Amino acid sequence: MCLSDHEDREERLSVRRLNRILSMLLSEMKDLDDEGRDLPIRWNIMHMYSSSQLATLLALHRGINPELAGIAAALHDMGAVVTKKHAGHAEAASPYIYEFLERFNRASGSKLSQVNQEEAEAIVQAVVQHSEKELNSNDPFVELLRDVDSLDAYLHGVKIEGGRLERSRRVMKELGIAFPKD
Repeated sequence: MCLSDHEDREERLSVRRLNRILSMLLSEMKDLDDEGRDLPIRWNIMHMYSSSQLATLLALHRGINPELAGIAAALHDMGAVVTKKHAGHAEAASPYIYEFLERFNRASGSKLSQVNQEEAEAIVQAVVQHSEKELNSNDPFVELLRDVDSLDAYLHGVKIEGGRLERSRRVMKELGIAFPKD
């Protein structure tokens, strides 16, 4: 049986930078202790990975750059990881994200394309605004991160209400999934 050229090629999603960033984050987070933290570090690690996957999927659905969405989702709680506090974590994240992305760019060398300034700005703006679930933005990237964070919490069994609940319902409807009645 002969396969056409198209069938013979393996289809891949271009997420090499995302995978390297997730690997770097895990290396930096796995040995952190829970002392003084609002949430255990294992929660941050789980939420980082599942949010990243949800963001990639939802970005594909919405026609947004899936790798960039996955990177933003992977980094969205960096403020909480570094400060150990949930309150104000989104607003506090900016310098930590820029510093991390600089480390990524240095480490990636010529093996991977770097996260450029425009991409870094989009990531930081989405992260800084992701906790404002009751607000709506004209920026689809910001909205995606707010939606992903809301839905990921719901899928982890976290009690959600207000803007998080509305966003979770709306995204599930968008994906053709009925929201379970509690």
